[in-house]
Amino acid sequence: MKVMIVWESTRGRTKAMAEAISEGVTSAGAEGILIEAKEFSELGDACALVLGSSTRMKRVLPMLKRIMSELPVLNGLPAGAFGSYGWSGEAPDEIAAKLTELGAILVDQKPIKAKDYPSDSILEECRGLGVRLVEKCSK
Repeated sequence: MKVMIVWESTRGRTKAMAEAISEGVTSAGAEGILIEAKEFSELGDACALVLGSSTRMKRVLPMLKRIMSELPVLNGLPAGAFGSYGWSGEAPDEIAAKLTELGAILVDQKPIKAKDYPSDSILEECRGLGVRLVEKCSK
């Protein structure tokens, strides 16, 4: 089982969250595929998808925004959204809305958000998201 974690980060904060999600995926017995947005090419055989972006000027960063516009219909694929922010934090909500629009099933009702650098409790939430995604893949 593979969970694809695609992220775009300006200061390493969102990257830290992506790495914590991958740790959760691995701890649950699956493979966490970490892909920086600029390296993403296709979803492949992933059983779940997580997208993350820092918020800049109240928006998702450009590379992840492009990926979101090019994703196919996700037909019930388990998914999650996350991201960091300094001021306003809209990007994770925008990602979650797009995933839902594409037919993905969000495993958490709300995306995970970190103001500035993610705290230990936020990183633990990220690990938990990874575990929950693997559980959904197994069903």
